Amino acid sequence: MTDPQLLDALVEETAEQEIPGLGRKRDLCRQLLLSGCGGYHVAYYTGGVLDFALDLLAHACAPPAVEGADPAQRRDAHRRVGAQLAYRAAELSRRVWELQCGGLVRLAVQTRTDYVFCNTVVGGEYVVGFATLPPAAADEVADPARASEIDRAAARLATDLRQLVRLPSQNPGGWSTADGQPASHAPDGETVPPYVNGAADVAAPLAAALRTTGLHYLSHHRLGEQTAAVDILHHPELEPFFSRGSTVADRRASYERLGEDLSLVALQVARDLRRAVPGEVERLVLDLEIGALFYYLIAPDNYLFGVVLDQDWVSQADQDMSALGRQLAAAAG
Repeated sequence: MTDPQLLDALVEETAEQEIPGLGRKRDLCRQLLLSGCGGYHVAYYTGGVLDFALDLLAHACAPPAVEGADPAQRRDAHRRVGAQLAYRAAELSRRVWELQCGGLVRLAVQTRTDYVFCNTVVGGEYVVGFATLPPAAADEVADPARASEIDRAAARLATDLRQLVRLPSQNPGGWSTADGQPASHAPDGETVPPYVNGAADVAAPLAAALRTTGLHYLSHHRLGEQTAAVDILHHPELEPFFSRGSTVADRRASYERLGEDLSLVALQVARDLRRAVPGEVERLVLDLEIGALFYYLIAPDNYLFGVVLDQDWVSQADQDMSALGRQLAAAAG
């Protein structure tokens, strides 16, 4: 049963020009907000232009205003930030195309207090949402479990929106295959020595975190430099993810370049969001049609970059990134 307070607080805006086909899309977005999953603003964009937006900014579930903005200013800020994030997602989709793992299907951003998602529905159409997160310790590495409820809801929303035009799910977040998956299967990363590059003391915990049912590539970066990189890309279980046009060596080179760039990408995303969501980006997920890329901030100028190739294991790999980040932070502090 829908909380009547949520219904009373709901505000909707539709583009001035009447656009066909928005009714069912708007209904699905409204359901997400009224489900009580923590989301307080959802908007739909086509070609970077707002189609409609719904929000609960007048409800207690919404965070405090940034710099004392009034409700109208807050709505405008969230809609503009959503448009910028849709643009950023399109740009990142082009950036990762060289990996030959398809385009970007989900951009997930986690700060200390907020979670923001930008999920691709079809080409050029994005649904963007904002949610508040439960409190966390100031020095804690981002925990994806804090955002799992809204993340799952956002994945279902994207899938339902695609089904309106008879398209199958892209399994954003790997959520549709996460439940009931076994923790591991043989053979795994422990039976094939990992490829290691960089400082042995840094590489050791990274290599221990690799497995075929989770992370397949990891690198650690400090002060803008890669300190170590490890992978099991050569594992026989992962052979189907490579081809003549995308070899293991090609992927390693691409991951090295992308890993070095992600601190700048996280900074750019934080700037995109700052009018609506203050704070550093502590977790960034670029979910592709095949697998996902992860950025986890451990400390200032200190972060992890990770890759999973198998979409079925995206949520597991996300949890493994957080666990490894906490392990490295504890060892350093």
